[in-house]
Amino acid sequence: MKQLAIKELMRECSAYITEKTKDIHSLVAGSGNTNSKIMFIAPCPSAEEEATGNFFEGGGGEAFDAFLERIAMKREDIYLTYAVKYRPYKVNAKTGRILSRNLEDDEIKMFLPFLHREIELIKPMLIIPLGPTSHRVMHNLEPVKSEDMGIKMTVHIHDKAYQEILLPHPSETAFVGATQSEELLKDLSDFKSDIKAENQVEEEMAKKIKMGSIKLQEKPPVKKKIVLKQRKPRVSGKRKVILIYGGNNLANDPTLVAAERVSSVLTELNVSVKRLDLYQDGYNMEDFFEALSESEGVILATTITWYGIGGLMQSFLDKCYDSGQFACFEGVYLFGIAISKQAYERDALSHLLKSWDILGGVEGTTLCASIENSADLETDKNLLNAIDKKAEDYYRVLNQQRNILPTSIRDNKILMKLYVPSNEGEREIESEGEGIGKEQGFEGKTSATKSQISNYDEFIEKQQKDIEDIASLFKERLSNKGGLVQKTYPELFEYKFKPDKTFPDCIISWVIEDKKNESFILDFKSAKLKSKFGTDQEADVVMNCNHDIMKKITEGRLTVQRAFMTGEIKAKGNFTLLYKLDQLFAF
Repeated sequence: MKQLAIKELMRECSAYITEKTKDIHSLVAGSGNTNSKIMFIAPCPSAEEEATGNFFEGGGGEAFDAFLERIAMKREDIYLTYAVKYRPYKVNAKTGRILSRNLEDDEIKMFLPFLHREIELIKPMLIIPLGPTSHRVMHNLEPVKSEDMGIKMTVHIHDKAYQEILLPHPSETAFVGATQSEELLKDLSDFKSDIKAENQVEEEMAKKIKMGSIKLQEKPPVKKKIVLKQRKPRVSGKRKVILIYGGNNLANDPTLVAAERVSSVLTELNVSVKRLDLYQDGYNMEDFFEALSESEGVILATTITWYGIGGLMQSFLDKCYDSGQFACFEGVYLFGIAISKQAYERDALSHLLKSWDILGGVEGTTLCASIENSADLETDKNLLNAIDKKAEDYYRVLNQQRNILPTSIRDNKILMKLYVPSNEGEREIESEGEGIGKEQGFEGKTSATKSQISNYDEFIEKQQKDIEDIASLFKERLSNKGGLVQKTYPELFEYKFKPDKTFPDCIISWVIEDKKNESFILDFKSAKLKSKFGTDQEADVVMNCNHDIMKKITEGRLTVQRAFMTGEIKAKGNFTLLYKLDQLFAF
């Protein structure tokens, strides 16, 4: 597992360095035993080391191997790495030859976060920096005193303490003398003894457990009192969304790019986006449920690097189900984001949707893609535009609180009772869900084809309304080939108006700059709307846009909020009224 993590770290480091330097470098990764308790840090590779990938070529390598032999170790027993993982070079302007040069502080700082993460992955008990440059790397680029050479000290990285011994670089003549110090050899000897004793204890404990001679004491489980939360009543104003990121926060993660893009668009649309990163251990589920109880939507963004939805996201969903807080998920709209680097993104998206359905939430919109490299996504305007459209559609879902149809997974099934004749008389079969029913004796004469549905009147009324809506839609399209687009803007806004008693009385003037004769006025009064052609510069809000932008808005391809935030609509007056327009019209 450590080796895979180191390889992924190197890929991330390579992408970052290429982006920063605008040049492609050949990085030399660490080598040796990733489970070793001793870690050596060299400054940077030479030309020979860059070509072969081996540490300490030539005379320096012989001196280093001789030092390891004196402490009864080999290169396979330790872990070696570089502070700066490429060879710093310069080009001779006259000859064109590539020459090595000294490291610059900016280069050291550029690689330092990756070195710290490498140390955290290896988890060494002793770190040995080699040479003055490596010494400065471990001490915030400050020079190290000569009297500190060869002495065991303590250094802190991200608040974690490590033992450290500073030594010269193997290519320096001082290396041989420093490594022959009796004090150094004693420190290393004591250190090796500690490792050996620790390993023996672990091996003996494992054997005893395997033989059954020792039983691990288990603490009695602490019963937690679960306090079930209820959803808080929805209020008008700023919508709230929680973004759950289930990736590993790697630089080359297209899901991270997509999730941040969606978050940016929603923020522009005046939506409050709270983010929870699952790769950060120790997140509090109670805080999540508290935020969920007053949120209209949740974005689940996961990366598929192998198969499934990833362990972090699966573990999170398991915690959601085990909590029993199903009331918090009721009616919460999901934005499912599943992006793979290879394949199986649709399987992962289906997993997310089913899981959310079981928890009690509802589907809002989805984003499913296969993108191998995040750079391909960041630089492709067409892909970014597609993500923007998905985010805007999700914004409409949140504002309109769109109705959903029942599914077999959820509990909102329609209960039906069927009366079936038989040779022994009539039976009542009560069926719910997936065709599993129970038979009961039934007395009385009933038509063999009769069926009863709970809330039957409501069910029939809804069916009739749906039929009327569909019939009205087709009649309008048959009578008017252009459909709703052929209506004038005043007629269209009146047709799509959704009365809201909380919206104040006001006048909004909309100026179509390239077609002045289509400019119109919206007059809101007592939760009613009257519209007419014309302009009113004294209106509460005056908005200006061109015909193409207005067409996108009325066709549901662009929100008023998004158009205003991106400068496609220019406005003056009470902007609070402008922010609420998307909630008043079902475009």
